[in-house]
Amino acid sequence: MMPPLRRVWILVPAALVGIDLVACSVPQDSGVGQGPTSGGGEAPPASTGMLDSEGDGGSGLDDTQGAEAPPPPAKSYFIAESMDFTDNGCENADVNEVSASLRDELDDDGWVGTRVTDGNTQPSDFIDANKEPFGRDHLESDAVSLAVYAGHGEIDRIQWGTQDDDPAVDTPRHRCGAEFSDDVRLGSMAGGWAKAVALLTSCNGSLECYETSLARSSATQIFAFNNSPLLWGNASGRFYRKSDHMPNRDAWIMAMDNRPGQGKNSPVVYTRGTSEEQALQIHRTARLPQIEQIPSDQTTTWYAYTWVDHGLHGHCGVVPEWCRPVDD
Repeated sequence: MMPPLRRVWILVPAALVGIDLVACSVPQDSGVGQGPTSGGGEAPPASTGMLDSEGDGGSGLDDTQGAEAPPPPAKSYFIAESMDFTDNGCENADVNEVSASLRDELDDDGWVGTRVTDGNTQPSDFIDANKEPFGRDHLESDAVSLAVYAGHGEIDRIQWGTQDDDPAVDTPRHRCGAEFSDDVRLGSMAGGWAKAVALLTSCNGSLECYETSLARSSATQIFAFNNSPLLWGNASGRFYRKSDHMPNRDAWIMAMDNRPGQGKNSPVVYTRGTSEEQALQIHRTARLPQIEQIPSDQTTTWYAYTWVDHGLHGHCGVVPEWCRPVDD
């Protein structure tokens, strides 16, 4: 019996470029760029989230509480997944579950954290309280080392199947989704602990909008897709298992490019560093099982990226005029 499949945002095929990874037989592309300061220079980070290799760390300032917040355990996670998008005010096609296998692998390896699904998660879990008053990322996605969202996505946006129930949420775009350019500041501002982010969604990894979307967050590594993927139900767990004996970059590409049915997915990995050399070094060596050795927010503008180009299956929409692409 075939593992459950997941269909995420079938949105216009657009031809993009390709990348260089030894493990894959298709063209790939890698690059290094220097983009805008994290958070768009709107505010300093609320905490550094730095943890050394022994798990100790400095404390961080939680601006929403006005007090010092202790660092989370080095191996900590928050996973949110939306599968039900029917008759709940956030209409879209229902999707299958894809994050439970990752949760199981993390738990088996001694991580601590929470996985919440459908009505138990909403956009505020990934929205920064310094950006919107109802944001809760300092309590959920940015209060841990690894943040994961699985659900519908498009360029610059992730969509939930559940509306925010906070009465302060008046604008419709804040009801069912969060925008990386406006709302999401993982690894900085309130909370500020997220080191790695996995987006099991469509189109968030778009190279044509990176510097004005994902680059606004300060997480050291972001794993995403440059197309609308179909995912095996065990793909996320396979990613973690592979990262035990190869760099995260290679593990994500190898675990995620296998698209059930015709064609393949176009996974992409972004890595931040304080310099071109550090960005490349982390990009080539970082592993999730050793996340305590990955540095946290450094308010840096340097990044490296790798993606495998299998083309855009489905529709990622028209790239917004304000988007700035990767700079290499």
